[in-house]
Amino acid sequence: MNRKILSTVLLAVLTSAVFGQKGFTLRLAGGYGWPGFIKSEGIMGPKVDPFTPYDDALVPMANITRSNNDSVRSCESVNGSYGKGMNFTLGLGYSINPYVNFEMGVSFLKSATISCQQNYQLVIIPSPGSPPSYDEKHSMTATIKTDAFGVTLSPSITIKGAKPGWKVYPYARLGISLPVYGALNHSIDVHVSDDIYHSTANADTALAGILSRGPYFLGNNTKVRLKTEGTVSIGVNGAIGVAYNPLPYLTVFAEVNGQYLSTRAKSSKIVQWDADGKDEIAARGKYRTEFVFHDKLDNNSNNGAYRLDDGDPSTVNYDPNKPKDDLRPSGPFSNLGFNVGVSFTLSKQTLGKKKKDEKK
Repeated sequence: MNRKILSTVLLAVLTSAVFGQKGFTLRLAGGYGWPGFIKSEGIMGPKVDPFTPYDDALVPMANITRSNNDSVRSCESVNGSYGKGMNFTLGLGYSINPYVNFEMGVSFLKSATISCQQNYQLVIIPSPGSPPSYDEKHSMTATIKTDAFGVTLSPSITIKGAKPGWKVYPYARLGISLPVYGALNHSIDVHVSDDIYHSTANADTALAGILSRGPYFLGNNTKVRLKTEGTVSIGVNGAIGVAYNPLPYLTVFAEVNGQYLSTRAKSSKIVQWDADGKDEIAARGKYRTEFVFHDKLDNNSNNGAYRLDDGDPSTVNYDPNKPKDDLRPSGPFSNLGFNVGVSFTLSKQTLGKKKKDEKK
């Protein structure tokens, strides 16, 4: 008798697994994300510092004011995440039973813009090791902005807390974030005191000439754009939400989701350097225009700070015709947010019900 009852229960479970909402699913969602409860992750940006104009690098972004012989008056770190912004997801999955769904999602993110302001007293240092010449009358300001876009693959599993016949039920999803395409964009607007360029005084004309040449390549207004691409990175994501089934083949849902992801940079390239409309990329050369990132640098790296110096100040200890090797930075994409969307179940059972509903 017990064996018959057990067999009946097992048959009912198997029947439910085979015929209960088993089939392909198509999910469409959109929403917005924020950096999280605490904006604790630093944002990397191009180094802008008249004290070291020959040293190009990605450094933590900060709001900076420097004056009085280049002393730091204020410095405020810029924290946040490129995960802040609009996101859209397309997911194709398969439900093995009414409670479990496996899915491969494709998400597109366009981040919000993160920015900082830097103000400096003008300092002239024409070459490494030269004594600084402070100009108390003139200043330089830099506005740095950064944003990101990206496409991420996300294999995931969804567990539904639904009983047969429920139209409203909770669910939870856990997945892996695999960025496959995208970039970080930085724009820098540098403004040098107007009176240098509007004056006819010999000293101001000479100063404008110094700034127009290396290592500065600056004009009254200089526009710079930098593009950074990533290498293999991996993160995790998850969501909890509530779903409503108005029709057997249609689900409407709303969810709270989160992601932990930090992308690793592969390379950066300056794609624009216009000083008062003049393109200075060729004048800067490859070493000061293209950057390749590594987890380790040594005296074999094409980086002047790590190569052995021959002691001759007239020569450089790196190859100016090759990209600069530098330590690998990362970009934070962690976030907390919400999504809303719809999901379609494509199975014989649901399509059959759809046809019956249409006939009625």
